[in-house]
Amino acid sequence: MENNFENNKVNTDLEKEEYNFNFNFVNEPWDDRSNRSKIGIVSLLVTIFISTMALVINNLIMHYRGFDSKIFYSNVEIDCNLVKVDDYPYAARIHSVSSNEVICIGAVVSSSSILANELCIKSGPIRLRLGNPNQPRCKKGFSVDTVDPIPHEGVITKSLVLLSSFENMRDCIKKIKVSGKVDLKRQFYIIGRPFRGERTLPLQIARSIADNYTNGEYLLNFNKNKTICVQTIGKCPVRAGDLLIQKGRLLGLASTSVHRREKTNIACFADLSIVNNELKAFDVEVDSN
Repeated sequence: MENNFENNKVNTDLEKEEYNFNFNFVNEPWDDRSNRSKIGIVSLLVTIFISTMALVINNLIMHYRGFDSKIFYSNVEIDCNLVKVDDYPYAARIHSVSSNEVICIGAVVSSSSILANELCIKSGPIRLRLGNPNQPRCKKGFSVDTVDPIPHEGVITKSLVLLSSFENMRDCIKKIKVSGKVDLKRQFYIIGRPFRGERTLPLQIARSIADNYTNGEYLLNFNKNKTICVQTIGKCPVRAGDLLIQKGRLLGLASTSVHRREKTNIACFADLSIVNNELKAFDVEVDSN
């Protein structure tokens, strides 16, 4: 009798253990957890949140970094002749420090100075890359130590800038002469900002316009009398700061960007003969004639 009672008691205890609810790491109440357990859960949640935000931010960066070439240019027909960067060592590529993308092009006018459109510095800190991109020193680039504004009503920002570096750039550059003499009978060349990598530059031919005639609407934002306007051939875009060259001399910097070539084949450039004295005042090494 007593044995039966003991057996029943053991069976009852086993049943209670079988159906007893056991807490674990997931469903244990917060107040019953140890400090170590609480720290672990908080760390896990923070890690998940940071990972999610990192993915979101990365997607946004990739979207906006790719906007110019993938979205804009996919809808614009481009027909540009490409030349090697090495062949034009006076064309400086101006990179954004944050995105490392080429945002503008400038002209090497002395062993330490680059002349550019003021729009080139509107996007934040910049770095200069010059010469052959295969040479380690040139590929690394150069810092910009001083920025001197040069007022000019022939550009949309009403100013050019002279970018100077205290680093030795001589092995990566060849300076170009700044000229104020325009030969209307000879063709011009426009050297533009690269849009497919940085080993090539777009080069297009242009010719003069009779009496500098242009669409008045195009010139609303800058002074026509202080520009050199040319007629381009083909559908290669012109971007603010692109270089206007004739007979190996620099005549001007593009006043503004002209992307839609089907709407106009006219491009205007800030006439650099107007600022020869200012350039000399900032850097006596600038060669102008």
